[in-house]
Amino acid sequence: MTERHPRAILAPEQLAGTRQPLERATTLPSEAFTSPLVYEREIEHIFLREWLCAGRIDQIPNPGDYVTLDLLGDKLVIVRGTDGQIRVLSRVCRHRAAEVVNGSGNARSFRCPYHAWTYRLDGSLVGAPYMEDAEGFDRKTCHLPELRSEIWEGWIFVNFDANAAPVGPRLAPLSNALANYRMSEMIAVETATFDSPFNWKVLADNFMEAYHHIAIHRDTFEPIYPAALSHSPDNEGPYSLLFMPPKEAPLPGTDNPLGNLPHHGSLVGDEIGRLVAASVFPFHLFAPSGDSLAWYQILPQTFDRFTLRIFTCFPREALDNAEFEDSVRMLQEFIKVVHHQDIHACKTVWAGLNSRSFEPGRLSGLEKPIWQFNQWWMERMAQPAAQ
Repeated sequence: MTERHPRAILAPEQLAGTRQPLERATTLPSEAFTSPLVYEREIEHIFLREWLCAGRIDQIPNPGDYVTLDLLGDKLVIVRGTDGQIRVLSRVCRHRAAEVVNGSGNARSFRCPYHAWTYRLDGSLVGAPYMEDAEGFDRKTCHLPELRSEIWEGWIFVNFDANAAPVGPRLAPLSNALANYRMSEMIAVETATFDSPFNWKVLADNFMEAYHHIAIHRDTFEPIYPAALSHSPDNEGPYSLLFMPPKEAPLPGTDNPLGNLPHHGSLVGDEIGRLVAASVFPFHLFAPSGDSLAWYQILPQTFDRFTLRIFTCFPREALDNAEFEDSVRMLQEFIKVVHHQDIHACKTVWAGLNSRSFEPGRLSGLEKPIWQFNQWWMERMAQPAAQ
């Protein structure tokens, strides 16, 4: 495949404003969102090289538990083996490409429904009926391919690049910054799924700034977490942080103005009561507080469409205690309301990006995370193609 020079997609002059310091910076040009060629380059230079979130360990707590996932066209299964090890495997049969498993559940093995080839939970083949006459066929060499995976703060990350650097050390500063939220102990509950007919970066940008609270969320987030109070630190790795202090200090013994859920974290000082938004590049989005955790799982489909799965994560004591059922439900409904407001914002941005009259706009200081992501994105997109 002939390498396509970056100039064939985005010329340096198109990115000159985006490369400026935040005080003088502009947004990315529209082509960064609307061009199928840019999206193809994102797949090659970012998605297939970076660590992507596939799920959470609490979704597969017991040996034999599994969940399936479609990621960048690959059919995957995340499974906890009988040895307790979590693996991310292809779920495509090594015989005639049928999917050996779908959905979620608990299994002792994966048996292909097409020709009954059977695989252990580690991906090794143990049964292949009537293959005795296939010369040189060796079950031991016929294994469901396994992707590299790592656990970070309760999330399962995968990487299609066998040579990628580990993700944990790169995110160590982020782990330290959010340690008191004890995110790895949360239990995820799927709250809503949305078919999103716009580029994935439109939502990623929206998630990581509170500036739009003054308009889009004027009746939901703005009265609780005013945009003017939000701020972002410098990043020390492939991530951004947005801190959103509450308008009013929480009552003693509480830290979430939205509900009466049991306190989970070990928060101190300014951490109490604030909402945090975080992005691990390219598109792992989450928002912890002391009693809950929102997780947005983006699954890109094309340059102009992705699937969004929203999970709300809670302390186990909140899910096991009927006393907190109403608070759990209220928070889930609140998040749905907020996201419907965000859908309106993202759709109108998408329409504008596709207009001939669009020109990159200046960024506010409240949009620092967008600037941070843009610098990372431009660097990754300019890298040579993998050999």
